[in-house]
Amino acid sequence: MKGVRVSIKMGFKNPFFIEKEYKSSISKRLKELGIERFAFSDLVCKRKKVIEDGFYAIDEARFDFTTLNFRGLHRAINNILKEGIEFKYGKVINIDVGVKRIEFFNEGYLLSPVLVLEEEGKSVDFVENPVLYNKLIRDKIMRKYENVYGKKPDNDSFIIIFRNTPDKIVEEGKIYLKSKCELYGSKELIYLANCLGLGDNNEEGFGMMSEELYFYKNK
Repeated sequence: MKGVRVSIKMGFKNPFFIEKEYKSSISKRLKELGIERFAFSDLVCKRKKVIEDGFYAIDEARFDFTTLNFRGLHRAINNILKEGIEFKYGKVINIDVGVKRIEFFNEGYLLSPVLVLEEEGKSVDFVENPVLYNKLIRDKIMRKYENVYGKKPDNDSFIIIFRNTPDKIVEEGKIYLKSKCELYGSKELIYLANCLGLGDNNEEGFGMMSEELYFYKNK
């Protein structure tokens, strides 16, 4: 089963306000379209003005999502083009979509921060406990593989390494990390991470990987 990366490019004639909690709007929209398993990036603006409750997107903005190809994906993309995406304070209709097949890669960037949780809901910091972090992130991608394919992979090894000290985001007591990373081990598990993300809450906008860091060349 091959993965697909979909780029959602939005254009604005006037500054468009997007709420701070915009990821819940994106997640809801993708789920409504029947996309069950996915990860998506942070929303990146070519220009923006940040205020307390969110930001004004100026000119252009984009987010990408990754998923495994399925029969209804073409219909879902057409729906986005036709109906747009509803945010808290308005709908974006001026949308262009790009689609490309995901090829295997083991070195890339987190375009949305990764969250790794223990069973009781406590987040784990890679810097403080890399062994536990790797155990949990492996267990999660293993379960994801079994849910998708109904079997265990032939090779179940999986390790993540951050090549520099990751950026740490702490919100509501949870630790999120964002950085360049490398994955080693089972090619089956690594490719599934390429397609469906790393860690927890991928469908809420966390843990999406990419070979490329930037959406816009002038960044």
